[in-house]
Amino acid sequence: MAGVLCKWACTCPRLRTSSSIFGGTGQFIGQKRTIVEKNKLKLDPDVYPEPWPYKQKGYRWQHVLVDRTLKRFHENSKLIVVEGNIGSNKSNMACSLADRLGFHFIPEFQMDEVLVDRFGNDYRNYYHLFPKSFRLFDINMFYKDPGNDETAKMRDRILRCKFDQYLNAIAHIMNTGQGVVLERTPHTDFIFANACRAKNYIGPEYFTYYYIERKNMIPNCRFWPHLVIYLDVPVDKCLQNIHQQGNADKIAVIDQTYLQTIEDSYKDALKEFRKHSEILVYDWTVPGNVDNVVEDIEDMDFDFFERHRSDVFETWEDGKNELEYSIARNFVTDKREAHALAFLGLPDHECGELYQSPREIGRYIQCIHNEILKTPYVYSAIKNKGDKFGWFSKVSTFTKGEPWFEYYYKDVYLEDLVGVQEVIADPTHQSYYNQIHNEH
Repeated sequence: MAGVLCKWACTCPRLRTSSSIFGGTGQFIGQKRTIVEKNKLKLDPDVYPEPWPYKQKGYRWQHVLVDRTLKRFHENSKLIVVEGNIGSNKSNMACSLADRLGFHFIPEFQMDEVLVDRFGNDYRNYYHLFPKSFRLFDINMFYKDPGNDETAKMRDRILRCKFDQYLNAIAHIMNTGQGVVLERTPHTDFIFANACRAKNYIGPEYFTYYYIERKNMIPNCRFWPHLVIYLDVPVDKCLQNIHQQGNADKIAVIDQTYLQTIEDSYKDALKEFRKHSEILVYDWTVPGNVDNVVEDIEDMDFDFFERHRSDVFETWEDGKNELEYSIARNFVTDKREAHALAFLGLPDHECGELYQSPREIGRYIQCIHNEILKTPYVYSAIKNKGDKFGWFSKVSTFTKGEPWFEYYYKDVYLEDLVGVQEVIADPTHQSYYNQIHNEH
Protein backbone atom coordinates (compact mmCIF):
# COMPACT_ATOMS: atom_id res chain seq x y z
CA MET A 1 0.00 0.00 0.00
CA ALA A 2 1.42 3.35 -0.98
CA GLY A 3 2.10 5.92 1.72
CA VAL A 4 -0.23 8.80 2.42
CA LEU A 5 1.98 11.40 0.75
CA CYS A 6 2.26 9.38 -2.44
CA LYS A 7 -1.52 9.00 -2.55
CA TRP A 8 -1.90 12.69 -1.91
CA ALA A 9 0.57 13.48 -4.69
CA CYS A 10 -1.03 11.10 -7.21
CA THR A 11 0.01 7.48 -6.43
CA CYS A 12 2.98 7.63 -8.83
CA PRO A 13 6.16 6.11 -7.34
CA ARG A 14 8.39 8.58 -9.19
CA LEU A 15 7.10 12.10 -8.84
CA ARG A 16 9.53 14.43 -10.49
CA THR A 17 9.34 17.99 -9.30
CA SER A 18 7.52 20.34 -7.04
CA SER A 19 5.42 21.41 -10.01
CA SER A 20 4.20 17.82 -10.34
CA ILE A 21 3.13 17.77 -6.73
CA PHE A 22 2.09 21.28 -5.88
CA GLY A 23 1.82 23.23 -9.12
CA GLY A 24 4.86 25.26 -8.00
CA THR A 25 6.97 26.77 -10.76
CA GLY A 26 5.13 25.14 -13.63
CA GLN A 27 8.40 24.71 -15.52
CA PHE A 28 9.04 21.80 -17.85
CA ILE A 29 11.63 19.17 -17.03
CA GLY A 30 14.51 18.82 -19.44
CA GLN A 31 15.20 22.48 -20.15
CA LYS A 32 18.80 22.19 -19.03
CA ARG A 33 20.97 19.61 -17.32
CA THR A 34 22.44 21.30 -14.25
CA ILE A 35 23.43 18.38 -12.00
CA VAL A 36 25.39 15.49 -13.46
CA GLU A 37 27.02 12.31 -12.23
CA LYS A 38 30.58 12.73 -11.04
CA ASN A 39 32.04 10.96 -14.08
CA LYS A 40 30.28 13.47 -16.37
CA LEU A 41 31.48 16.57 -14.52
CA LYS A 42 34.24 18.23 -16.51
CA LEU A 43 36.32 20.85 -14.69
CA ASP A 44 39.57 22.21 -16.06
CA PRO A 45 42.16 21.55 -13.31
CA ASP A 46 44.37 24.32 -14.70
CA VAL A 47 41.62 26.91 -14.25
CA TYR A 48 39.35 25.65 -11.48
CA PRO A 49 40.55 26.86 -8.04
CA GLU A 50 41.61 24.57 -5.22
CA PRO A 51 39.18 24.19 -2.28
CA TRP A 52 39.55 26.94 0.29
CA PRO A 53 40.77 25.44 3.64
CA TYR A 54 37.92 26.97 5.62
CA LYS A 55 38.23 24.56 8.54
CA GLN A 56 41.78 25.76 9.14
CA LYS A 57 41.48 29.43 8.12
CA GLY A 58 37.78 30.22 8.35
CA TYR A 59 36.61 32.89 5.92
CA ARG A 60 37.13 36.39 7.29
CA TRP A 61 36.56 39.73 5.62
CA GLN A 62 40.20 40.04 4.61
CA HIS A 63 39.96 36.73 2.74
CA VAL A 64 37.49 38.32 0.30
CA LEU A 65 40.42 40.16 -1.24
CA VAL A 66 42.33 36.99 -2.05
CA ASP A 67 39.63 34.37 -2.63
CA ARG A 68 36.37 34.97 -4.51
CA THR A 69 33.28 32.79 -4.23
CA LEU A 70 31.53 32.66 -7.61
CA LYS A 71 34.55 31.21 -9.41
CA ARG A 72 34.02 27.92 -7.55
CA PHE A 73 30.39 27.44 -8.53
CA HIS A 74 29.64 24.88 -11.22
CA GLU A 75 26.67 22.72 -12.21
CA ASN A 76 27.07 20.41 -9.20
CA SER A 77 27.43 23.16 -6.60
CA LYS A 78 24.00 22.38 -5.19
CA LEU A 79 22.40 21.41 -1.88
CA ILE A 80 20.23 18.28 -1.89
CA VAL A 81 18.29 17.23 1.20
CA VAL A 82 16.92 13.73 1.83
CA GLU A 83 13.97 13.44 4.20
CA GLY A 84 11.83 10.56 5.42
CA ASN A 85 10.22 8.96 8.44
CA ILE A 86 12.12 6.91 10.99
CA GLY A 87 12.77 3.50 9.48
CA SER A 88 12.51 4.66 5.85
CA ASN A 89 16.10 3.63 4.95
CA LYS A 90 16.90 7.18 3.88
CA SER A 91 20.49 7.03 5.17
CA ASN A 92 21.55 4.35 2.69
CA MET A 93 19.82 6.11 -0.17
CA ALA A 94 21.35 9.50 0.68
CA CYS A 95 24.85 8.04 0.96
CA SER A 96 24.51 6.20 -2.37
CA LEU A 97 23.16 9.32 -4.08
CA ALA A 98 26.07 11.42 -2.81
CA ASP A 99 28.54 8.84 -4.08
CA ARG A 100 26.94 8.76 -7.55
CA LEU A 101 26.96 12.53 -7.88
CA GLY A 102 30.35 13.10 -6.26
CA PHE A 103 28.71 15.18 -3.53
CA HIS A 104 29.85 15.49 0.06
CA PHE A 105 27.52 13.44 2.30
CA ILE A 106 26.51 14.74 5.73
CA PRO A 107 24.51 12.17 7.76
CA GLU A 108 21.78 13.14 10.20
CA PHE A 109 23.08 14.80 13.36
CA GLN A 110 23.43 12.56 16.42
CA MET A 111 23.92 13.70 20.01
CA ASP A 112 27.12 11.65 20.24
CA GLU A 113 28.78 14.31 18.08
CA VAL A 114 28.63 16.88 20.90
CA LEU A 115 28.81 14.53 23.89
CA VAL A 116 32.37 13.51 23.01
CA ASP A 117 34.92 16.33 22.97
CA ARG A 118 37.85 16.85 20.59
CA PHE A 119 40.16 14.81 22.81
CA GLY A 120 37.84 11.80 22.95
CA ASN A 121 36.48 12.52 26.43
CA ASP A 122 32.90 11.23 26.68
CA TYR A 123 30.92 13.58 28.91
CA ARG A 124 28.49 10.78 29.76
CA ASN A 125 31.25 9.08 31.74
CA TYR A 126 31.26 12.11 34.06
CA TYR A 127 27.51 12.54 34.48
CA HIS A 128 27.75 11.43 38.11
CA LEU A 129 29.76 14.64 38.70
CA PHE A 130 27.60 16.98 36.60
CA PRO A 131 24.56 18.83 37.94
CA LYS A 132 21.41 17.07 36.80
CA SER A 133 20.47 19.84 34.36
CA PHE A 134 23.71 19.23 32.42
CA ARG A 135 23.25 15.48 31.99
CA LEU A 136 22.05 15.74 28.43
CA PHE A 137 20.32 12.73 26.93
CA ASP A 138 21.54 10.89 23.89
CA ILE A 139 19.00 9.02 21.78
CA ASN A 140 19.32 5.77 23.76
CA MET A 141 18.76 7.59 27.06
CA PHE A 142 15.67 9.15 25.50
CA TYR A 143 14.34 5.72 24.55
CA LYS A 144 14.81 4.54 28.15
CA ASP A 145 13.14 7.55 29.81
CA PRO A 146 11.27 9.67 27.23
CA GLY A 147 9.22 11.59 29.80
CA ASN A 148 12.26 13.08 31.55
CA ASP A 149 12.83 16.86 31.47
CA GLU A 150 16.10 16.14 29.67
CA THR A 151 14.07 15.24 26.57
CA ALA A 152 13.29 18.92 26.04
CA LYS A 153 16.95 19.85 26.50
CA MET A 154 17.94 17.12 24.05
CA ARG A 155 15.47 18.30 21.42
CA ASP A 156 16.60 21.90 21.89
CA ARG A 157 20.26 20.93 21.54
CA ILE A 158 19.51 18.84 18.43
CA LEU A 159 17.70 21.76 16.76
CA ARG A 160 20.61 24.12 17.37
CA CYS A 161 23.19 21.59 16.21
CA LYS A 162 21.16 20.88 13.06
CA PHE A 163 21.30 24.61 12.43
CA ASP A 164 25.10 24.47 12.68
CA GLN A 165 25.16 21.41 10.44
CA TYR A 166 23.03 23.13 7.81
CA LEU A 167 25.34 26.16 7.74
CA ASN A 168 28.29 23.76 7.51
CA ALA A 169 26.73 22.25 4.39
CA ILE A 170 26.32 25.64 2.72
CA ALA A 171 29.81 26.69 3.82
CA HIS A 172 31.23 23.55 2.21
CA ILE A 173 29.57 24.42 -1.11
CA MET A 174 30.79 28.01 -1.04
CA ASN A 175 34.34 27.22 0.03
CA THR A 176 34.96 24.17 -2.14
CA GLY A 177 32.35 24.20 -4.92
CA GLN A 178 31.43 20.59 -4.12
CA GLY A 179 27.73 19.82 -3.79
CA VAL A 180 26.29 18.41 -0.57
CA VAL A 181 23.71 15.73 0.19
CA LEU A 182 22.35 16.41 3.67
CA GLU A 183 20.21 14.00 5.64
CA ARG A 184 17.45 16.06 7.29
CA THR A 185 17.53 19.79 7.92
CA PRO A 186 16.62 22.10 10.82
CA HIS A 187 13.56 23.11 8.79
CA THR A 188 11.96 19.70 9.39
CA ASP A 189 13.04 19.19 13.00
CA PHE A 190 9.59 20.31 14.14
CA ILE A 191 8.23 16.90 13.11
CA PHE A 192 9.94 15.42 16.18
CA ALA A 193 8.72 18.21 18.45
CA ASN A 194 5.17 17.47 17.28
CA ALA A 195 5.65 13.74 17.84
CA CYS A 196 7.10 14.26 21.34
CA ARG A 197 4.24 16.58 22.25
CA ALA A 198 1.67 14.09 20.92
CA LYS A 199 3.13 11.48 23.28
CA ASN A 200 3.51 14.03 26.13
CA TYR A 201 7.28 13.59 26.18
CA ILE A 202 7.69 17.39 26.25
CA GLY A 203 5.52 19.92 28.05
CA PRO A 204 3.37 22.72 26.59
CA GLU A 205 5.79 25.44 27.77
CA TYR A 206 8.72 24.02 25.86
CA PHE A 207 6.51 23.21 22.86
CA THR A 208 5.47 26.87 22.65
CA TYR A 209 9.06 28.01 23.13
CA TYR A 210 10.24 25.61 20.43
CA TYR A 211 8.13 27.28 17.74
CA ILE A 212 9.29 30.74 18.84
CA GLU A 213 12.86 29.48 18.54
CA ARG A 214 12.21 27.90 15.15
CA LYS A 215 10.58 31.05 13.78
CA ASN A 216 13.65 33.04 14.81
CA MET A 217 16.05 30.44 13.40
CA ILE A 218 14.67 29.82 9.88
CA PRO A 219 15.58 33.25 8.37
CA ASN A 220 19.13 32.83 9.64
CA CYS A 221 19.59 29.65 7.63
CA ARG A 222 19.84 32.17 4.74
CA PHE A 223 19.55 29.58 1.95
CA TRP A 224 16.95 26.92 1.15
CA PRO A 225 17.91 23.59 -0.44
CA HIS A 226 17.93 23.34 -4.22
CA LEU A 227 16.21 19.94 -4.02
CA VAL A 228 14.30 18.08 -1.32
CA ILE A 229 13.87 14.33 -1.79
CA TYR A 230 11.17 12.76 0.37
CA LEU A 231 11.08 8.98 0.75
CA ASP A 232 7.50 8.01 1.49
CA VAL A 233 7.13 4.80 3.48
CA PRO A 234 3.85 3.74 5.16
CA VAL A 235 3.86 3.89 8.95
CA ASP A 236 3.26 0.14 9.24
CA LYS A 237 6.34 -0.57 7.14
CA CYS A 238 8.42 1.86 9.23
CA LEU A 239 7.26 0.08 12.37
CA GLN A 240 8.22 -3.25 10.85
CA ASN A 241 11.69 -1.95 10.02
CA ILE A 242 12.12 -0.59 13.56
CA HIS A 243 11.04 -3.91 15.10
CA GLN A 244 13.62 -5.72 12.97
CA GLN A 245 16.35 -3.67 14.66
CA GLY A 246 15.53 -5.41 17.94
CA ASN A 247 15.94 -2.38 20.25
CA ALA A 248 13.24 -2.94 22.88
CA ASP A 249 13.45 0.59 24.30
CA LYS A 250 13.15 2.14 20.83
CA ILE A 251 10.21 -0.11 19.96
CA ALA A 252 8.41 1.00 23.14
CA VAL A 253 8.83 4.72 22.36
CA ILE A 254 8.57 4.89 18.55
CA ASP A 255 5.03 3.58 18.17
CA GLN A 256 2.19 4.09 15.69
CA THR A 257 1.17 7.46 17.14
CA TYR A 258 4.73 8.79 17.10
CA LEU A 259 5.35 7.78 13.49
CA GLN A 260 1.93 8.91 12.27
CA THR A 261 2.49 12.35 13.79
CA ILE A 262 5.82 12.57 11.95
CA GLU A 263 4.21 11.59 8.64
CA ASP A 264 1.39 14.10 9.07
CA SER A 265 3.88 16.82 10.01
CA TYR A 266 5.89 16.14 6.87
CA LYS A 267 2.94 17.35 4.80
CA ASP A 268 3.36 20.79 6.37
CA ALA A 269 7.13 20.61 5.89
CA LEU A 270 6.80 19.87 2.17
CA LYS A 271 4.31 22.71 1.75
CA GLU A 272 6.90 25.02 3.28
CA PHE A 273 9.67 23.66 1.07
CA ARG A 274 7.65 23.99 -2.14
CA LYS A 275 7.89 27.80 -2.00
CA HIS A 276 11.69 27.73 -2.14
CA SER A 277 12.92 24.36 -3.43
CA GLU A 278 12.24 21.67 -5.99
CA ILE A 279 10.75 18.50 -4.53
CA LEU A 280 10.90 14.84 -5.50
CA VAL A 281 8.72 12.28 -3.70
CA TYR A 282 9.33 8.55 -4.05
CA ASP A 283 7.38 5.56 -2.77
CA TRP A 284 10.17 3.84 -0.85
CA THR A 285 8.10 1.03 0.69
CA VAL A 286 10.46 -1.25 -1.20
CA PRO A 287 13.78 0.62 -1.54
CA GLY A 288 14.12 1.75 -5.13
CA ASN A 289 17.00 2.11 -7.52
CA VAL A 290 19.19 5.16 -6.99
CA ASP A 291 19.80 5.17 -10.76
CA ASN A 292 16.21 6.31 -11.26
CA VAL A 293 16.70 9.15 -8.79
CA VAL A 294 19.89 10.26 -10.55
CA GLU A 295 18.08 10.25 -13.91
CA ASP A 296 15.30 12.42 -12.53
CA ILE A 297 17.79 14.86 -11.00
CA GLU A 298 19.78 15.13 -14.23
CA ASP A 299 16.58 16.00 -16.10
CA MET A 300 15.82 18.96 -13.84
CA ASP A 301 16.87 22.59 -14.31
CA PHE A 302 18.31 24.01 -11.10
CA ASP A 303 19.40 27.32 -12.60
CA PHE A 304 16.02 28.55 -13.84
CA PHE A 305 14.71 31.47 -11.78
CA GLU A 306 12.13 34.17 -12.51
CA ARG A 307 11.74 36.72 -9.75
CA HIS A 308 8.09 37.56 -10.39
CA ARG A 309 6.94 34.03 -11.10
CA SER A 310 8.21 31.92 -8.22
CA ASP A 311 10.39 32.01 -5.10
CA VAL A 312 12.04 28.68 -5.95
CA PHE A 313 15.85 29.22 -5.84
CA GLU A 314 15.31 32.87 -4.84
CA THR A 315 17.75 32.65 -1.93
CA TRP A 316 20.45 31.44 -4.33
CA GLU A 317 19.74 33.71 -7.29
CA ASP A 318 17.93 36.95 -6.44
CA GLY A 319 20.30 39.91 -6.30
CA LYS A 320 23.32 37.70 -5.76
CA ASN A 321 26.69 38.99 -6.94
CA GLU A 322 30.26 38.48 -5.80
CA LEU A 323 29.88 40.82 -2.83
CA GLU A 324 26.59 39.30 -1.66
CA TYR A 325 27.97 35.79 -1.90
CA SER A 326 31.12 36.80 -0.01
CA ILE A 327 29.00 38.25 2.80
CA ALA A 328 26.90 35.08 2.90
CA ARG A 329 30.02 32.91 2.80
CA ASN A 330 31.44 34.69 5.84
CA PHE A 331 28.09 34.34 7.62
CA VAL A 332 27.74 30.57 7.11
CA THR A 333 31.43 29.77 7.64
CA ASP A 334 31.98 31.77 10.83
CA LYS A 335 28.53 30.93 12.31
CA ARG A 336 28.99 33.11 15.43
CA GLU A 337 26.80 35.92 14.14
CA ALA A 338 24.30 33.39 12.82
CA HIS A 339 24.10 31.66 16.20
CA ALA A 340 23.63 34.95 18.02
CA LEU A 341 20.89 36.14 15.66
CA ALA A 342 19.09 32.80 15.75
CA PHE A 343 19.16 31.94 19.44
CA LEU A 344 20.10 34.87 21.69
CA GLY A 345 17.38 36.84 23.45
CA LEU A 346 14.75 34.10 23.34
CA PRO A 347 12.39 33.66 26.34
CA ASP A 348 13.95 30.41 27.56
CA HIS A 349 13.51 31.64 31.14
CA GLU A 350 9.80 30.90 30.68
CA CYS A 351 10.53 27.22 30.07
CA GLY A 352 11.29 25.28 33.24
CA GLU A 353 12.55 22.24 31.33
CA LEU A 354 15.48 24.29 29.99
CA TYR A 355 16.42 26.09 33.21
CA GLN A 356 20.02 25.86 34.45
CA SER A 357 20.90 27.91 37.52
CA PRO A 358 24.11 29.99 37.73
CA ARG A 359 25.39 27.71 40.48
CA GLU A 360 24.81 24.65 38.29
CA ILE A 361 26.69 26.35 35.46
CA GLY A 362 29.55 27.03 37.85
CA ARG A 363 29.65 23.42 38.98
CA TYR A 364 29.61 22.28 35.34
CA ILE A 365 32.56 24.53 34.47
CA GLN A 366 34.44 23.23 37.51
CA CYS A 367 33.90 19.62 36.43
CA ILE A 368 35.05 20.27 32.87
CA HIS A 369 38.27 21.95 33.96
CA ASN A 370 39.19 19.92 37.02
CA GLU A 371 37.87 16.44 36.21
CA ILE A 372 37.95 16.17 32.40
CA LEU A 373 40.52 18.60 30.98
CA LYS A 374 42.55 18.86 34.20
CA THR A 375 43.66 22.35 33.23
CA PRO A 376 42.31 25.90 33.69
CA TYR A 377 42.45 26.39 29.91
CA VAL A 378 39.42 26.12 27.63
CA TYR A 379 39.24 24.17 24.39
CA SER A 380 41.40 25.64 21.61
CA ALA A 381 43.87 26.81 24.29
CA ILE A 382 45.31 23.59 25.70
CA LYS A 383 48.77 23.85 24.24
CA ASN A 384 50.12 20.54 25.56
CA LYS A 385 47.36 18.71 23.67
CA GLY A 386 48.05 20.37 20.37
CA ASP A 387 45.97 23.55 20.58
CA LYS A 388 47.69 26.70 19.38
CA PHE A 389 46.43 29.43 21.68
CA GLY A 390 47.80 28.43 25.10
CA TRP A 391 48.39 31.79 26.77
CA PHE A 392 45.19 33.28 25.32
CA SER A 393 43.09 30.85 27.33
CA LYS A 394 41.74 33.44 29.76
CA VAL A 395 40.38 35.82 27.17
CA SER A 396 36.73 35.67 26.18
CA THR A 397 35.83 33.75 23.04
CA PHE A 398 34.96 36.88 21.05
CA THR A 399 38.56 38.12 21.19
CA LYS A 400 40.22 34.76 20.56
CA GLY A 401 39.32 31.29 19.46
CA GLU A 402 39.65 29.14 16.41
CA PRO A 403 38.56 30.41 12.99
CA TRP A 404 35.98 27.66 12.49
CA PHE A 405 33.92 25.31 14.63
CA GLU A 406 31.73 22.39 13.62
CA TYR A 407 29.17 22.66 16.41
CA TYR A 408 28.79 25.51 18.86
CA TYR A 409 27.87 23.07 21.64
CA LYS A 410 30.93 20.91 21.13
CA ASP A 411 33.69 23.32 22.20
CA VAL A 412 32.73 26.98 21.80
CA TYR A 413 29.88 26.75 24.32
CA LEU A 414 32.32 26.21 27.17
CA GLU A 415 34.44 29.14 26.02
CA ASP A 416 31.40 31.41 26.20
CA LEU A 417 30.44 30.15 29.66
CA VAL A 418 33.88 31.05 30.97
CA GLY A 419 33.72 34.83 30.71
CA VAL A 420 36.33 37.41 31.64
CA GLN A 421 34.82 38.22 35.05
CA GLU A 422 34.66 34.58 36.11
CA VAL A 423 38.25 33.76 35.20
CA ILE A 424 39.60 36.88 36.90
CA ALA A 425 37.69 36.03 40.10
CA ASP A 426 38.48 32.32 39.95
CA PRO A 427 41.38 31.58 37.56
CA THR A 428 41.83 28.00 38.83
CA HIS A 429 38.09 27.12 38.92
CA GLN A 430 38.35 25.89 42.51
CA SER A 431 35.96 28.18 44.37
CA TYR A 432 32.66 26.70 43.17
CA TYR A 433 30.78 24.63 45.67
CA ASN A 434 31.41 20.89 45.54
CA GLN A 435 27.81 19.81 45.93
CA ILE A 436 25.67 17.90 43.45
CA HIS A 437 22.30 18.06 45.25
CA ASN A 438 22.22 14.28 45.75
CA GLU A 439 21.42 13.86 42.06
CA HIS A 440 23.39 10.67 41.45
